[in-house]
Amino acid sequence: MQICKDLGKNQGGRYSKHLDELVKAGFVQRDFAWHLKNGKQSKLSRYRLSDNYLRFYLKYIAPNHAKIDREGFSNLMLANLPGWDGVMGLQFKNLVTHNRKILWEMMGLPPEEIVMDGPFFQNASARQAGCQIDYMVQTRFNTLYICEVKFAKNPVGHRIIDEMEEKIQRLAVPKRFSIRPVLIHVNGVDESVLDTGYFDKIIDFGKLLE
Repeated sequence: MQICKDLGKNQGGRYSKHLDELVKAGFVQRDFAWHLKNGKQSKLSRYRLSDNYLRFYLKYIAPNHAKIDREGFSNLMLANLPGWDGVMGLQFKNLVTHNRKILWEMMGLPPEEIVMDGPFFQNASARQAGCQIDYMVQTRFNTLYICEVKFAKNPVGHRIIDEMEEKIQRLAVPKRFSIRPVLIHVNGVDESVLDTGYFDKIIDFGKLLE
């Protein structure tokens, strides 16, 4: 198990048990990849911290507990905290994946057409590059909706197209599959992106937060 390896611990049943308990409690999500050819779940999986408050606590509250007690953060804007944009990006991705049924509706996808969906990842090997996709939907018509979930203070710029193209090139797509790129944002999209017509759908998820 990669988690045990990263922690420098010997793999054992107790770690699997603890992770299973965290999943059941809703603090952690186990995301499984799947085989695109048949839509069946694979053994490859990753654990994701899915509780947004817990992520915020571990990143900011726990390391600065003494400062907070002394009101050391009383005049500090949250947006100026180190790594704030990165943390908010992960929080936003959690928000999107936790509301997938609403996302299907916004994408115009009936549930009965969906074969598999979720964060998708592909390990690197001698024959293929590694790949990680924020969220992907596979339909029974062999269509892959590859979603880039982007949180940014400013409107999403043209660079997003290059980032999406790189992911698509790395993804091992079976023959006779079609790909539809989707951008999910919260703070607007630059006109230069809209003018290209590159994305099949551009979804303003911020409308759900109003």
